[in-house]
Order: sequence, then structure tokens, then C-alpha cells
Amino acid sequence: MPKGIAIITWNNDTGAILVAKYPKNLKITTKLLTNIYANHRMNTTGPNFASLTLINTKIISFFSGIDDNQVVIPNYIIALLLRRNEKPLKFKEILKKGAAQILSNLQKENYEKIFENLFAEMTKIN
Repeated sequence: MPKGIAIITWNNDTGAILVAKYPKNLKITTKLLTNIYANHRMNTTGPNFASLTLINTKIISFFSGIDDNQVVIPNYIIALLLRRNEKPLKFKEILKKGAAQILSNLQKENYEKIFENLFAEMTKIN
């Protein structure tokens, strides 16, 4: 079963920032946020998917891009945190769909229900 979902952005003064997470008790360190963000920015400034494997966690995430090459809103990452034994690519389609919904509702801060629905769909993936 997946661990959770996170929205991450970047601030030049403070670095990676956790905007929101689901479930609320999901533990995410500043170091992990920075690793996820850096994983995207090492490749391109355009929108992209990336995966990351750590000791106890796998992550698949979508970066919305920056400047003129962006999806919905610039400089945001939607990350799905998975257990070590899960295959991140199985979650790519659900991430694509969920990221579009979350980014479209981000400025209205209307993503809580989307988190719940996305997480419920994630738990159905084998």
C-alpha cells in the first residue's frame, strides 16, 4: 500500500517547501523534499516525470516545469511516496491524472478531496 502524496515547491531563500501532504501523519524530511526536487531539475526545466529509490521508499513524481514551458502552474511537484516493494511505473497514469487535478486546484487550496480520492485509487493498484 502506498505511503502518501506530497506537493512540493521551491523558494530560492529557503529551498524545498512542503505545501501539503496526505495523509496528515506522513513523515517527510527536508532532505527528502530537496532530493525529490533536485531529481527533477537535474534533467530539465520543462515538465517531467521522475522516480527515485531510497532505502525504505520509492517515489514517482511529476514536475510542472518553469518559465514558458509549464503545465498549469510553474515550479510544483506532485510526489507519490511508495513502499520499497512497489513499482513506481505502475503509478504513472494515476499520477498524471492526479497531478493535473491537483495543479488546477492548487491556488484555490481545493485539493484535500482530490488527495483522498487519489490515495484511494493508489491503494487499488497491485
